[in-house]
Amino acid sequence: MGTGQMIAIDVMLLYIIFGPVVLLGIYVLFDSIDPTGKTKKDVSPEKDPALWTKKEIDANFCKEMNLNGGSDRI
Repeated sequence: MGTGQMIAIDVMLLYIIFGPVVLLGIYVLFDSIDPTGKTKKDVSPEKDPALWTKKEIDANFCKEMNLNGGSDRI
């Protein structure tokens, strides 16, 4: 392999490896800046559904399905 081919391969590898990292950094930078100039601290005040307990799942499921707390289950 010639020197030109090795340089081309190295440049391609640099773009493949560092390109997504640089783009992610730019995305995070623009995403974290608010139009007012403040950074976002808490975007979701509600509790994450993935962290619900069994009682919370039953309560929210019953609320969505118009059930009375599971007493009408078979």
